[in-house]
Amino acid sequence: MTTAPELDNKLVRALELVGPIDPEIADSWPTLEARILAQALENVEMAERRLREIQDLVGERALVEID
Repeated sequence: MTTAPELDNKLVRALELVGPIDPEIADSWPTLEARILAQALENVEMAERRLREIQDLVGERALVEID
């Protein structure tokens, strides 16, 4: 069984990992746990978009270097 201090420590650590909670997410989700998970998902989606953009940029450069 998880005690309240253990749960608090875990939530604090989860917040450290996820970073600041977007205000729209904070307003949309009723619990801190749900906000943390929603922010983590948003962070993953943003990272995927950035990765695709980086791959496009690097891919274009690689094509230019080959020609």
